[in-house]
Amino acid sequence: MRRDRKQEIDFNALIDAAYDYRFLLARGYSYSQALDVIAQRYMLNRYGKLLLFRCVHSITYVYETLKKITCKCVDYSSYGLLVVDFYNILLTVIALLENSDVFLCDDCLIRDLRGSKLRSGERTFLTESYNILANIFQQCNSFREIVIVGDKNVSHSLEDIKSFANMLSSRLKEAKVTCVLSTKPDATAISYAQMENSIIASTDSVIIEKSRKILPLTTLILNQIKVKPLLDFSQLFGLSCPTCLQNS
Repeated sequence: MRRDRKQEIDFNALIDAAYDYRFLLARGYSYSQALDVIAQRYMLNRYGKLLLFRCVHSITYVYETLKKITCKCVDYSSYGLLVVDFYNILLTVIALLENSDVFLCDDCLIRDLRGSKLRSGERTFLTESYNILANIFQQCNSFREIVIVGDKNVSHSLEDIKSFANMLSSRLKEAKVTCVLSTKPDATAISYAQMENSIIASTDSVIIEKSRKILPLTTLILNQIKVKPLLDFSQLFGLSCPTCLQNS
């Protein structure tokens, strides 16, 4: 049993809700307006509403995001700076390790429905998560600099981010690895991701909209550890993800 699904969900109804939600977005409804209408129409619980909010987007957003996705099938040497949205990525890796519900969203990125904080007992997954992330970075070891942006408000954030940075530094000898703790991590990540020749690893839609290029790190990890998403919204809506994101 997956941890996040507290009760059985009618996924047929949820899929119908996703189509209608996307239709309303295309008709100019805001995300909050569309979600309110669909939640009432289909009597969605918190799980269903959160799923639609995180995994279904406007057509404009989706196509703009797909144009930004760059993954391991290309040469990363043209990108001097990799920005890592630390807890955003880390918590999804932990969700994968815990067999929690994860979804391939309509923008071809993997997301979970968990909160933004580490849960009690999840620190036992940190070392394994760091290793998985470091292995991916080693496969595309051509970045000159890696900036890891973390939330200063999270307990033990300095310890967490330094542990990960030290592991990366020991594996990636030619890359400069820098830690940045911020009380406004999204804004800080965006400021780096807007620099020339930068690429960001994040699934935060606000960050994605304002970034130059996207490294779909959570999707690459899902494929590497051979986990299947609970739902594939890209397939549902007839969208083609880049070849390097296809689950083998």
